[in-house]
Amino acid sequence: MESVTIGSVEPSANRISIMAIKVEPSLGFLGTDSGVLATVTESGSISPIFGNYQVEWWVGEEEHWYRPESETTLAHRRVGSAPVFETSLTISSGRIVAKTWAAIGREAQKPSVITELSNESSAPVAIAIVVTPFNDIKRLRVEKNSLIVDERSQVTVDRPPGYYLLQEGSENLESLIFDGKADKEIPPPLKSRKKSATGALIVPLTHKSGLRFVIAPTIEKKIDPGSLPDFSRVETGWGQRLKTSTTTSLPNKDLGGLGPRDLVDLLISSPTPQGAIRLAAWGLADDASERIASADPNLQWLSAAIELWIRHRRVEDFLPSGAVKIEPLVRSLGKKDALGQVLTSGLTSLLRAIGEDRAARDLNYLDSDFPDPLLSPFDDLVSETNEGVQLLSKSLPQSWYGKDFELHGMATRWGRLGFAVRWHGENAALLWEIEPHDDLAPLITIPGLQKEFSTLKTEGETLLIPFPPKDNNGTT
Repeated sequence: MESVTIGSVEPSANRISIMAIKVEPSLGFLGTDSGVLATVTESGSISPIFGNYQVEWWVGEEEHWYRPESETTLAHRRVGSAPVFETSLTISSGRIVAKTWAAIGREAQKPSVITELSNESSAPVAIAIVVTPFNDIKRLRVEKNSLIVDERSQVTVDRPPGYYLLQEGSENLESLIFDGKADKEIPPPLKSRKKSATGALIVPLTHKSGLRFVIAPTIEKKIDPGSLPDFSRVETGWGQRLKTSTTTSLPNKDLGGLGPRDLVDLLISSPTPQGAIRLAAWGLADDASERIASADPNLQWLSAAIELWIRHRRVEDFLPSGAVKIEPLVRSLGKKDALGQVLTSGLTSLLRAIGEDRAARDLNYLDSDFPDPLLSPFDDLVSETNEGVQLLSKSLPQSWYGKDFELHGMATRWGRLGFAVRWHGENAALLWEIEPHDDLAPLITIPGLQKEFSTLKTEGETLLIPFPPKDNNGTT
């Protein structure tokens, strides 16, 4: 397996854009509300964004050592919607399972990465927690149960190690560990002239027991691995975060859309105006509001604020006591800036809603002929038009024929939308409901399933006769 680097991506306040990192598909992102904290590969190796190194775990069984990235008996998965990843390694006596996640403890001021290893085998093993540089570790030392990296971060295990190893470079590292040549006593600190300091903590792990180690971005406070939340609490917490989000049940991602995992990844990624719009569209108005409120005012963030208003109509977000300060966003408009007709209309209604009638009238002098942003926050599942909403704006994929699917709680510009397709043989029943923002009912169409269908009813059910599915050659 090739090593993974983050390249030139620089974190900003512990937040980076997931989309900006070009990495292997198997890479998972670990993070909290504070942003992305680390990446984890299918072999279980972890690369924190606050250090130019990776942390691996190797398994020793009797006279044999296993390095996961070199083994074929690996299984890797994301446990659920939360950023919790599981890597299992099969050895001769059974399985070693590692779960990795990020969390903030009650006593810790900064989020940390936690790995919990379970020995599900029938024999005792040794675990080597190995720190190797990508290209720059100048200093490495052991302090009790911790490896201190460049006096900036720490890798801490929840019990005293049995053996220690510090050396210049990673050459012969495996043979030193595998041949039992690590130190029983804490070695002196290592200052690396080549910036290639490498270290390991080796810990015994009995049959049917477990251990934790933590990668923390600070050495100001000693980390107690046992005090940090376990992965089940992290899963529950992320589940609570998504309670207001759009719910989906789809055959696959042929038409795009955001599932719970996608929303979580969007939440831990760095804030962008496009990301805020997608969060608002998919029901997470509070998170969108928070990101808009904390951003530097400019035209793009103003557009995101207007989208938030158009989709949710929450006056409290924009009042003086609310999170979003609309005045500096409006002031960011230059004379040559143009919002587009829909956004100009949306801003006008927002300003009137918060009692800024004069400012609303001044918008008449803005150029609104510029096209609105071509962002489609629902991908091809739903398109918003000047007349209403198009369900399935593109032809239904062949793989979706005969399979029921549904979406609920989509925050469109026209109002809260939900719809479902239920199949009855070759025909499909469409069920829909929308809660319009205004008295004007939107036009509902479904061109990807039946072009002839349209309705102004805000809810209903009808039987459709879909186009015949296309085969792989594009023929029906």
